[in-house]
Amino acid sequence: MIGLSAERLERLRERALAGPDTPVGWRCLAYCRAALEHAGDPIILRRAAGLAGTILNFPPSVVDDELIVGSHMFGERPGVDGSLEFPEFASYLFEPPGDRLRELLSGTDLGEAQRQTVLELIGRPSLFTGEPWSPGQPDEVRLALEATVFMGGGWCTNHSVRDYAKVLRVGFEGIVAEIDARRSALACDDPDRLEELTFLRSASTVAHAAAGIGRRHAVGARALARRCNDADRRAELRAIAKACDRVPARPARTLREAVQALWFAHTITCCEDHINANSIGRIDQILEPYYQADLAAGRITREAALDLITYLWLKLYRDYDVQQAVLGGLRPDGGDATNEVTYLCLEATQRLGLVRCLSVRLHRRAPRELVERATDLLSDGGGIPFFFNDEAIIPALTDKGIPLEEARDYAVIGCVEITIPGRANPHAVSHNMNLAKCLELALHNGWDPRTGAQVGPETGLLAEFPSAGAVFEAYARQVEHFARCGVFVSNAGQLQQQHSAPLPYLSILTEDCIARGRDVTSGGARYNYHSCSAIGIPNVADSLAAMETVVFSDRKLTLEALRQLLLVNFDGAEAERKLLLRAPKYGNDVEEVDRWAGAVAEHYCRTMSAHRTHYGGSFHAHLFSFVWHVDPFGRTTGALPDGRRAGDPLAYSLSPTQGRDEKGVTALMRSLARIPHHLAAGSSSAIIELSPRFFEGDGKRKFVSLLEGAVDLGIGQMQFNVVTAERLVQAQEDPERYGNVVVRVSGFSQRFASIGKDLQDHIIARTKHEA
Repeated sequence: MIGLSAERLERLRERALAGPDTPVGWRCLAYCRAALEHAGDPIILRRAAGLAGTILNFPPSVVDDELIVGSHMFGERPGVDGSLEFPEFASYLFEPPGDRLRELLSGTDLGEAQRQTVLELIGRPSLFTGEPWSPGQPDEVRLALEATVFMGGGWCTNHSVRDYAKVLRVGFEGIVAEIDARRSALACDDPDRLEELTFLRSASTVAHAAAGIGRRHAVGARALARRCNDADRRAELRAIAKACDRVPARPARTLREAVQALWFAHTITCCEDHINANSIGRIDQILEPYYQADLAAGRITREAALDLITYLWLKLYRDYDVQQAVLGGLRPDGGDATNEVTYLCLEATQRLGLVRCLSVRLHRRAPRELVERATDLLSDGGGIPFFFNDEAIIPALTDKGIPLEEARDYAVIGCVEITIPGRANPHAVSHNMNLAKCLELALHNGWDPRTGAQVGPETGLLAEFPSAGAVFEAYARQVEHFARCGVFVSNAGQLQQQHSAPLPYLSILTEDCIARGRDVTSGGARYNYHSCSAIGIPNVADSLAAMETVVFSDRKLTLEALRQLLLVNFDGAEAERKLLLRAPKYGNDVEEVDRWAGAVAEHYCRTMSAHRTHYGGSFHAHLFSFVWHVDPFGRTTGALPDGRRAGDPLAYSLSPTQGRDEKGVTALMRSLARIPHHLAAGSSSAIIELSPRFFEGDGKRKFVSLLEGAVDLGIGQMQFNVVTAERLVQAQEDPERYGNVVVRVSGFSQRFASIGKDLQDHIIARTKHEA
């Protein structure tokens, strides 16, 4: 294999930064044809036929300079609205009269006859979505949703880590054989097996199509080789064709075949339900056997392996990227999983200078070299890698009944969501609870000052509460009420998806679905659970601590006076607001405040653990806010006793409210350690802001010690921004000049210039620790 020269790398890098430019309209056409041809069939067969039709007809992509070929099989082009490509997510386009549909079709690469096929679906949107299924929405759920106490849908669209190792190990032809064996074992006259036969038929359709994707690219590569005048590139094209002849239809034998098969399998994943948060999993564990086999056989050098990882990283690159890949951690047998591919992935990321969604799993026996190499990458800025603590997450998973060996094999989805790769349907961010709003409702006896509606249960008049503990009890009752509403929405959404949006490709790459003959949306996965988010924990803790200090201890405000201040959003009461702001705040190693934060987190985790999903699974807590702490939850939450004004952002996940952590990063870590991370099986999350000056002198050594100490303390997850507030203000005011500043936003990194001003202001206001 010819080495990846600096010039070639720069060309590929510039192409990745420019964004994708793939044919538009082919996926939409395939799904429309499937809807018409299978109109009388179950929705799962229509969806399988649409995916198979896309795989079989999308133009193969073999691009100059690339050694790993293929592209995402839906149209992506700067300035093009991509909603048309996923008609199952945009069925409204097919409502009469279809003017927007015609407008979008004019921007595709489809011919007139192909456009007419699409237009035949006007007036028939249900062919994409199946029949609606709903038990109806209880009034208490409707009121809670209108007040934005919580939101969610219960679906498992995107947000997966599929069993890519299986594709490399047995190939899609092996998966076809597994499906055929299961089908042959079922009697067609058994009435209890009809749904299984339908599912297996859809699975077979998809697996057969997937097996052919490589061979179609092999044909394309050979055609290019015949016309190529450059001898080196001609040899490369022939090598591409040889690899694609084999994978992903048959098992991979070499690292090159493994990387190519992995990429093909991932493009099919994203074709089924889009790129967003469909993640790779434990990439170093997936690829290491092929790398070692190549080394032993003398087929590869370390430098050539680094090139292959770099080619894959370029294929995966997105400006907004939550295609998570995770490194390190423990093996299922309890040994350290760090290997040479772990370091190759870190090196490829640093080599490219592009932000890839990359995380590192740590534990108490993690190699010091891994922590040091990860620190080198992190100190460059951009917020990668970020870190997950096996010492907290594995116990959280085993507490949910997942066997230890499989819990040790966990992977990360998208931002921070935890799954067992290829074995679980985790329903990530199934619903999200605004705990700060629950506190606001408790302070007003279940009444919402913003809407004037009685949204929550009556839990007592604020003026009659004798202590901060009594306020917490009223708050807890609000949370428990809305938890039941959230569980309803999650379970109802799961049933709706089962009837309208099955996922046959995800199913064939999820253990037990084929053996059970059930789609992943119908309970086919080995583990079926829902993951739900708690937002506003630091605000609730700061508010309870402020009440404990200002009202109940110092008696500088009465409860009724406080309630009136909240109703007028502290208007004309800046002195009283400053009293509340000066009260102890979470994030400063103040035990009495941190105790409240721990109690709020524990109550949420245990409340959700008491509920069950439709298929008997459990609810796993995310202590994670994504960007919803700004909008809608921050925007729709009124003034709080912590001194926060109505509409201001809430705290990000478990990070202190912006600007309130004043005692340094060590104090912040001690506050984080008082949260029961071991109860959050969906993961916790915290972003810690560091000035670049933190890494000066022996700063890197101190940071390594900080990380290792955080692991010992049981902190579940940590993300770090390395940037100054001054540079962010420059990027906000002059995005053309400072447009390449990349920051950790909320479980993902993105160019600062591309995010909204409200979120920019929130990030600027976070404390930037220097020591």
